[in-house]
Amino acid sequence: MGNSNGYVSVALHLDSMAHAAGYPSGYLDPTYRQVVDRFLALADEFGFRYSMYPIGRDLEDRHACARLREISAQGHELGNHTWNHYTDTGALPVAELREEIVRTHEKLVDEVGVQPRGFIAPAWSYSDRLLRLLAELGYRYDMSAFPSWLYYPFVAKNALNHLSHGEKFRRVLNRRDWLQPLTGPRDPYLKHGVVVIPVPTTAGPVATAVWHTTGFLLGWERHFALLRNAIAARPYFHYVVHPADLTCAEDFTGSETMYLERAGGSLEEKQRRLRESLSILKESGKQWVTLGEMADAARSELMRSRAA
Repeated sequence: MGNSNGYVSVALHLDSMAHAAGYPSGYLDPTYRQVVDRFLALADEFGFRYSMYPIGRDLEDRHACARLREISAQGHELGNHTWNHYTDTGALPVAELREEIVRTHEKLVDEVGVQPRGFIAPAWSYSDRLLRLLAELGYRYDMSAFPSWLYYPFVAKNALNHLSHGEKFRRVLNRRDWLQPLTGPRDPYLKHGVVVIPVPTTAGPVATAVWHTTGFLLGWERHFALLRNAIAARPYFHYVVHPADLTCAEDFTGSETMYLERAGGSLEEKQRRLRESLSILKESGKQWVTLGEMADAARSELMRSRAA
């Protein structure tokens, strides 16, 4: 596999509505019903395969497991996004961190029939202990590094979203990577044998992270300009999306306590914005791949550079 223009992937972090709502009893999560269908329709339209990262606890729902089996059979990649989606994953004690990863891994193997090889920590909670454990468990790549100034307002906004939930608020701020955004590499690198694929950033000394949420945060015209810049700057580019990016008010019963402002809004408008973003990815001329394929290409290049 090779492409002189580089590679592009779409990573769907399956942060479910059930998780956001606190797993209410008997809840029929729209994430694994109409919402994932909207994402799959766009993959068919643009001709790519997602890399999806489910929360392990969602796999206690048989319907979610059945949908993921279907999705995997269609050629989409499935990775590991921890069991409980703790936003301080990188700071957890090693034993607890191991349980978060292994429990989800085993559920994906036993209930979905896939062997995950990639990992993303909730809220990009990065740490060296996390990478060491991923290497020990045989994971090939990790996407938890966030080398951008936008990390700090992102964490602050996340903390404000959970201000009334003491435990969640504490977890948002319990991190071991406060300096990593200022010092971490912006392109893929090898550490402890794991390919680290950082969140993509724009070129220049002031690196702005770019994922679909930046459109909601910074405005869409600004977002599209940043997206074009980041795609041109990064030979290995992945675009992160979440279920909330394609939900609307009709998806909810009204009984949920939600903290994601962007979960509502016009579905037609949301679909148009995501379609515009995917069009920019397609126009780049980069090769559409899964994150696993991207990690393999990056590993090969990094090994060649070491050998030279």
